[in-house]
Amino acid sequence: MSVSFNTVIRFIFLMFFLSVVFTPSKNVQAENQISTKTIVVIGTGKIHGKNSARAREEAIANGLVSAVEDVAVELLPPESLARNFQTFNDLLNGQTGKFVQGYRVLAELPLKQTYRVVVEANVFTSRLKIFLSDAGILLSEKFLPKILVLISEQNIKDLSPTYWWGQKPNLKKAISVSTLLKTMENKGFPIIDFRQIPKNTFDDHTYDKPDLNDHQAVNLGLKVQADVVIIGMSVAERTPNIMGQNIRSFKSIVSARAIRTDTGEEIAATMQSSVTTNTDETAGIRDTLFDAGSLAGEALASQIVYAWQKDEQQYNLVEVIVEGTDNLVNFEKFRRIITQMSGVKNVQTKEMKVDEVTITLEFQGDAKTLADALMLKTFESIGINIYEVSHNHLKIQLVPG
Repeated sequence: MSVSFNTVIRFIFLMFFLSVVFTPSKNVQAENQISTKTIVVIGTGKIHGKNSARAREEAIANGLVSAVEDVAVELLPPESLARNFQTFNDLLNGQTGKFVQGYRVLAELPLKQTYRVVVEANVFTSRLKIFLSDAGILLSEKFLPKILVLISEQNIKDLSPTYWWGQKPNLKKAISVSTLLKTMENKGFPIIDFRQIPKNTFDDHTYDKPDLNDHQAVNLGLKVQADVVIIGMSVAERTPNIMGQNIRSFKSIVSARAIRTDTGEEIAATMQSSVTTNTDETAGIRDTLFDAGSLAGEALASQIVYAWQKDEQQYNLVEVIVEGTDNLVNFEKFRRIITQMSGVKNVQTKEMKVDEVTITLEFQGDAKTLADALMLKTFESIGINIYEVSHNHLKIQLVPG
């Protein structure tokens, strides 16, 4: 049977549209590349008799083990490390060579019956992440929530807090926020880059303030497909403490909360402070904001992972076959609604055909529960005909509204 010219054109256009929407960004591709971290550690070996050479080799080997363990500990939230400590030790035992790209001895010293070395090692962080993820100790990025950070910062010289959202954003670099983001990225969290968010996302002036309420933050998070929004404020100030004529102290406080966008539930909260001293005000403020941001990032990452791990096993993989997709506008309306539904995450395109797209998603419930929830949704100018439901499978036809 011949295929009409219009059908062919629609298919080509559909393929182009989905390739634009679903093609991984350069940032995602870059994340899959091998990355390393350089770390300096001290290793110790015991001298047996006069065999310093063997003690030196033992000291280097112990140093490399410490380097790998130190990097692994940085990747893991404290709760996860404590809960899996036995497994953690068993996994890394004898595996050091897999994760060390190279090393060099910076200093060495025989001391009584021991030999001590200072080793600079390059550790494969990406391989270590995969290794720990496969073991179930570290949740892989696929299973970690996508984060949108909405924290304002007020430095000593700022007349008012700076923030990136709203119709008149101030894109001045916020030190505590940048540090918090970097800390959470190092833990494996996918972070939404606010610089890539279109300006028309902020369609009114309700976002033009440094302290968004829960409803506003969640609404904004849903617009950019964030799983969790982090709301908060960061403030830096001088303290009255002075030593001599030049040394002053500076304090910063980062207060933040994490909220799920699908349920509106608060799953993490922290207030971290840091005090530093310096003769230079700019350097002192920078250091205290950096420290407080890092502490807040560590605390939030730990709590969010714990909350996410509790819920992770409640999700089921559901396959949805959508027919009537030759009208791209209607299909996009359907996909947008189902993506923003409570209990739905990780919506992916599995297969594309003429007038049919198969998507997969994770849902807190079975396909029947998802079908019931879809029946309560309004899809504007279209309707849906759910004509097949099984435990993990749906068939849906888009029909004119």
